[in-house]
Amino acid sequence: MRAGCVALAFLAACGGTYGGKSPAKPKTGGASGAEGGIERAALPYSILDARTGHQIDTEQFWQKLGAARVVCVGEDHPNPHHHWVQLEVMTQLAAHQKGKKKLALGMEMFQRPFQGILDDYAAKRIDEATLLSRSGWEDRWGYDYGFYGPTIRTAVSAGASLVALNAPRELTKAVARKGIAGLAPDEKAQLPEINLDDKVHRAWFDTLMEGMGGAQGHTKAETKDDAKNDDAKKEEEPAMPPGHPAMPSADNIYAAQVVWDESMADGAAKWAQANAQGEMVLLAGNGHCHDSAIVNRVKRRGVNEVVSVRPVLDTEGNVAEALAKPMNDYLVVLQLPQQ
Repeated sequence: MRAGCVALAFLAACGGTYGGKSPAKPKTGGASGAEGGIERAALPYSILDARTGHQIDTEQFWQKLGAARVVCVGEDHPNPHHHWVQLEVMTQLAAHQKGKKKLALGMEMFQRPFQGILDDYAAKRIDEATLLSRSGWEDRWGYDYGFYGPTIRTAVSAGASLVALNAPRELTKAVARKGIAGLAPDEKAQLPEINLDDKVHRAWFDTLMEGMGGAQGHTKAETKDDAKNDDAKKEEEPAMPPGHPAMPSADNIYAAQVVWDESMADGAAKWAQANAQGEMVLLAGNGHCHDSAIVNRVKRRGVNEVVSVRPVLDTEGNVAEALAKPMNDYLVVLQLPQQ
């Protein structure tokens, strides 16, 4: 894989997972989700306050979420159980808020230039196949739409707006390659307000990068054919001149990650400010959906009622790891069936 691709794979993986074991590679191109739909991925669950470790009453949890302006629900992208939690949050909030609040579903999975396509889908002017085709789903996201379709359909049925939150792929690639200072004027014009000086977030990012090695990206997963094509391109491309960096700098990769977070935070805050008392459910990778990523960046923009939720499978060490260094407000702890 070429240098730029390697760097962006590192960048992409930051959104999908942090801590714990990486799940299996995603299935792409279908609409089936987890063998018959994410509804089949439902598991018994309990709720923990991530700051204290205390288990809390489920109804109290829904009330807390219902009082928020933005609820960020994380995911490891290929994990169907995490996607079921997102569906459960959307379903429960739609039921609790029926007629009381305007709702929105904000998504990392759609890039901001494609907002009009989401509007058309929500208004039933286009069907699901057209939504996927016109938004470049397979190329720009690549994870099985069956993981997301039920939650999107639930949101539309509840009258919720659909909001594309992610920065354009072209912009994040340009930042990773050239840095913010090297962007062309038209590229700089696309940037939201950026804070690169959050020491907590940078420390989190650097620690993650050190431990990732060959982690999978959370854009479209590389296939065997992709690897062969990259190998062929290596042979065709001239060698880098002496002194040329083998890959974008760590600072540029970090800047691209922050652009990603800031774009989602900017879109969520703008929607919340334009819809007094409205509530957005925000779907993003676990690496985006925590205190120093999206959450504090939304708060910096004047929307303070932001809650983050992290789904966690109750397997050995997962819950303890999430509680040891809490980065979220709540853990949805999913109970796997006994062997």
